Amino acid sequence: FAGNRGRILNRDQLLEQAHDRDWDPYDRSIDLRISRLRKKIERNPRKPEIIRTVRGLGYIFG
Repeated sequence: FAGNRGRILNRDQLLEQAHDRDWDPYDRSIDLRISRLRKKIERNPRKPEIIRTVRGLGYIFG
């Protein structure tokens, strides 16, 4: 994720990088991991500045 700084990555792309298994299209494990990361690195996880959500597209780091 950090290696793609400034690039929007959708849930499927993140799942491919994070897991070596099949997943179903409604897998929310990435959302949970993003939430946990935000709690660790963001000053205010409710208003993220480092890992942002791009509605309808995915997540962007940086």
